[in-house]
Amino acid sequence: MKDFAFVLPKPPYGAGFSRLRGLRAPDAFTRWFASRNRIAAQDAAPESTNQPSEKEHVMTTATIVDNGVNTEALIGARGAFADAPQAAQFTFRSTCDWIEGTYSVNAINGYFGVGQEHARAQTFRIESDHPAVFAAGDRAPTPPEIVLSALASCLTGGVASVAQHRGIQLNSVRAIVEGDVDVQGILGMDAEIRNGFSAIRVTFQVDAEASADEIAAVVAQSQKRSAVFDILANPTNVSVSVA
Repeated sequence: MKDFAFVLPKPPYGAGFSRLRGLRAPDAFTRWFASRNRIAAQDAAPESTNQPSEKEHVMTTATIVDNGVNTEALIGARGAFADAPQAAQFTFRSTCDWIEGTYSVNAINGYFGVGQEHARAQTFRIESDHPAVFAAGDRAPTPPEIVLSALASCLTGGVASVAQHRGIQLNSVRAIVEGDVDVQGILGMDAEIRNGFSAIRVTFQVDAEASADEIAAVVAQSQKRSAVFDILANPTNVSVSVA
């Protein structure tokens, strides 16, 4: 078990995705990937059926890595978005309803992406409350804790994706995230104290079929491409209004 504290190459895909723009987005991606797979299969076919090709021999002897991530689809999306960059614009949403006291529930379902609206098969809910030390119901994690969990999930998903692409089999991955807050700022006691985290620490415990340097490189690449890490580490324009 290794502890680690804190670019995919562009594929030679052509403009085939642009010919699918008239289809619904999921169908377009499915057909585009299928066409690329057929071409790859034809290129990999041996000239003679009498003897196995060198590629076939390598495939039978190579270790199969399965971290549950379809990296072929992810790499294919890079080529698709290169042909249609407007399709890469996504808008995610969450609707929060106040229940009582400091207890609220977020509902997450629809989002915009690949040029159209999408509805999930189910609505996901995230509850939030304040702890008992603040005379609250303590019925769910606090909003700052949800932010920490979002960071952990984003980085962990990135580790799985990068490891799959690099042919590294993961056995277990755990991210431990801590954030420091001085609540005097939240309570309005001192204007010099910020409301949010003053520091965040992420420690990964990774067991994988790879060297320590290889695992560290996977974690570093995950951090480099993490959306939530970027949100926390860099200023983001946030507007609040009343309808």
